[in-house]
Amino acid sequence: MTVIKVDESKEPFDIIKIHKALEKVFSQCGEDLTEEILTNLDEYVKKSLDTEADVEIEVDDIHNLVEQFLMLNNFFAASKSYILGRYKKALERAENKMYIKSLSEKLSAIDVANQNANVDEKSFGGRIGEASRYVVKDFALNYCMSRKSKNNHLNNEIYIHDLDSYTIGSHNCLTIPFDELLASGFNTRQTDVRPANSINTALQLVAVIFQLQSLQQFGGVSASHLDWTLVPYVRKSFYKHFKTGAEFIEGVTIPIEEFNDKMSLDDEKYKSSGKVYTFAIKQTEKELKQAVEGMYHNLK
Repeated sequence: MTVIKVDESKEPFDIIKIHKALEKVFSQCGEDLTEEILTNLDEYVKKSLDTEADVEIEVDDIHNLVEQFLMLNNFFAASKSYILGRYKKALERAENKMYIKSLSEKLSAIDVANQNANVDEKSFGGRIGEASRYVVKDFALNYCMSRKSKNNHLNNEIYIHDLDSYTIGSHNCLTIPFDELLASGFNTRQTDVRPANSINTALQLVAVIFQLQSLQQFGGVSASHLDWTLVPYVRKSFYKHFKTGAEFIEGVTIPIEEFNDKMSLDDEKYKSSGKVYTFAIKQTEKELKQAVEGMYHNLK
């Protein structure tokens, strides 16, 4: 005899599987499953089914037969447990079927909602993204929040924004503290990054930080006062160019020990150096423009 399972696959009838199911049920009820009960079950099954015949039988028919046996022999607690177990599995299968259906619709771009104007849900990346969001949303609702919160969300009594990021707990939109990161350095999990000592390095790190943070969260990242943040690094670059000019411009003697990279570029001591000051300004402007172009290129 061949059993047709719920997923329509087939396998030979095996009475041992019924024995194991009853062992679990009786254990849950705190009752003993004796050899006599199993022997009576085997005889009941043989009388009801021709297990040696070359026929096919639905697995539900076997479950019904087991329930009948339990009820006829007054095993009411075990019968109730067995029936509830079947019911729960049926619910799980129904939920899984709906889950797979909805997931398939996202992957096939059948259920296109276009909730985000920046995402083409019919594209390859869009379909992968929507399917991933569907999975993590389902996980958030069923495993990461209370039943009350879940039901309130599903009933539109509340709305949990960015539900697809709920499971990870990522921040949604923030302003990056560039002042601290550029001045103190930071760790990327793979390596340590030292503080910036020029405007070129600072803007390279700005691009790196933007990229790293955008990978760690959902939503936008911003810099609230990047112009002020970069002032110290413009001064550092200017001071380096000033020292170079003071060393190589002929006929100019500059007491370089009187200067430092904290001074303003408008400081009269700087301006009084004439050609050296002009050289340092032009080199700093050139470095700044190239650094900004590099940052824009890296952020694209």
